[in-house]
Amino acid sequence: MSDAPKGRINLEKAVVLLVSEKPGMELLNRMMHGFGVRDPQRVFSPEQAMQACREIDFDLIVCDGAMASGGAYDFVAELRRSDLTPNRFAPTIILQGHTPVDQIEKARDCGANFVVAKPITPRTLLERILWIAQEQRPFIELDGYIGPDRRFQNIGPPRGLSGRRRQDRADSAPRSAIDPESSTL
Repeated sequence: MSDAPKGRINLEKAVVLLVSEKPGMELLNRMMHGFGVRDPQRVFSPEQAMQACREIDFDLIVCDGAMASGGAYDFVAELRRSDLTPNRFAPTIILQGHTPVDQIEKARDCGANFVVAKPITPRTLLERILWIAQEQRPFIELDGYIGPDRRFQNIGPPRGLSGRRRQDRADSAPRSAIDPESSTL
């Protein structure tokens, strides 16, 4: 995408995996073709998705979160914990029709890069793909979580805590995160 002319992107060479049950697959497939993706790999179950990840290296994975029994979330978590490099690091978007906080947290905690609420529009999906392509969040591997850093901002540790990571420093927090009544956190 970086060698595309100003204001344009070219996903012609992107290798994309679409994971959805049949009702939503045609819409996703058409959107990807509209973005220039030549031949997205289409699978209809998490099991088929894992098999595809064993055979092909993907640049992007898009999963329908409405699949039976939460299969998309389980697939992403299993992929992140697998040894299927580079796919375990592939940017992953979960599409979800109902997006209460617990569903967004579930997607975040399984290792997805982004949740996009349905009904989706091509513009919204493309904006999220571009966001993921340009973001600089590091990939984190811990006992309880594997995936992109869940923090979208580096505003320092919560007030009263010293932080958990080397980069969590109180002096790196923006002034808005500092108590206006005092000069300390």
